[in-house]
Amino acid sequence: MSILLVNCRKENILTDSSAKLEFSVDTVLFDTVFTSIGSTTFLLKAYNTHDQTIQISSIRLDQGSSSSYRVNVDGIDGHTHSDVTVLPNDSIFIFIEVTIDPQDLDLPFIVEDNLVFQTNGNEQIVNLVAWGQDAHFHGGLGNLTVLESNAEWSNDKPHVIYGIVAVDSAECLLINAGTQVYCHAKSGLYIYKGCLMVEGELNNEVVFQGDRLEPYYENLAGQWGIEIDFDYQTQFGIETATISRGGIWFYECLESRIEFAVLKNGIIGLQVDTSGVATSEYAVTVNNSIIKNMSAVGLYGVGGSVYGENDLIANCGQSCMSLAVGGKYHFNQSTIANYWNESNRQAPTFALTNYYEDIDGNLQVRDVDVDFRNCILYGNNADLTDFSEFFIDLEEEDFQQFVFTNCFVDTERDVSDDGNHFFNISNNPSEPPFEGPFDGDFDLPISINSNLTASQIGGVGEDIEGWSRFSPTALGCYEANGE
Repeated sequence: MSILLVNCRKENILTDSSAKLEFSVDTVLFDTVFTSIGSTTFLLKAYNTHDQTIQISSIRLDQGSSSSYRVNVDGIDGHTHSDVTVLPNDSIFIFIEVTIDPQDLDLPFIVEDNLVFQTNGNEQIVNLVAWGQDAHFHGGLGNLTVLESNAEWSNDKPHVIYGIVAVDSAECLLINAGTQVYCHAKSGLYIYKGCLMVEGELNNEVVFQGDRLEPYYENLAGQWGIEIDFDYQTQFGIETATISRGGIWFYECLESRIEFAVLKNGIIGLQVDTSGVATSEYAVTVNNSIIKNMSAVGLYGVGGSVYGENDLIANCGQSCMSLAVGGKYHFNQSTIANYWNESNRQAPTFALTNYYEDIDGNLQVRDVDVDFRNCILYGNNADLTDFSEFFIDLEEEDFQQFVFTNCFVDTERDVSDDGNHFFNISNNPSEPPFEGPFDGDFDLPISINSNLTASQIGGVGEDIEGWSRFSPTALGCYEANGE
């Protein structure tokens, strides 16, 4: 009779909304390199750390029956499980299986789903992640992964960046011509006191873009770039904020070089923070490259140093080029043009500043060393009253070194020849004769000629497409060639 009474006693279920489950991992990552149609099983444990029984109202796959994943909860298969009981200070076993055909080019590079738990009105999520196509995969979501010493990326298969992938101090990453690099959301390269060598070639460029391959994402900005989440206390409780950094983020880097590269559809393209090289050198050299369709900034310099020639930086949600807190920048034959039409843009195409306010409210000023020759710095807000697409705001300006020669700009500032900072500047209300700027075509059917020959600006004898430059050369990265 005692046994019968115990078995018939109503089970005491904990229903407090503060009672949640704990999991063995928060992300199930199937990082197997699939070489054929293959199936992998992962064990996930869900723990009840309380002294009373918990009943899980439901366990389900977000994508339901269309998911690539299958779930077995304590021996029962199914995409959805209801009223699962977990005894006090006990756990349940959940087996997760995924089947991937890496040769299926219709699959994304990263196949994701969520396993969703509903308990006492709470929703808890475990992320499910598997490599979809045959590619080289680097990193892990939410993690900072340091590459092996002096890594080299070949063009035999695509490379997929998942999370923050770092090149550590004194190390170098070499990316060969023709390599395709796909970055997941919130992902990118972080060059920390190391170096990056991108060795693209004409018609065999290195391309950085998001990892979504559907047609909808082909020209969608904001798909990738390093984002860091952090919690902070407010009067209303704990809030989460996100800060964005460059898709390729250089910090105190060694001398790095990017040749014939395309960066597109991210948040911030290149970010160069705090030069780590000698003052006579440039931290990053960017030649014959395109940065376009960034939701925020194309090239963001923060006290960095960059040399560039034959570059196109175009169509960004804020500025195409923002150079802040001083630094050293020299650009020849480059087109910095903003015809962003996805939203109202408030920032200028080009901005140069040299100061910031520290935590004590004091203004800190940094020197600038800036030289732009034969460049176009223009945007589609040029016709707005009291709006400059070419914006310079420098503290202690008389002591700063900045020179713009033979450039086509739009600004409210007086840029007439002064024998010091401005030489032969065209502050023209008429826009440059671009072929189709709103569609990203900044070729010039008619040259805007400068007064400088190629040899006078450092020997830029060909444009970004390999066409020989005339003498005097045209402004910007494209030489008018009648094509």
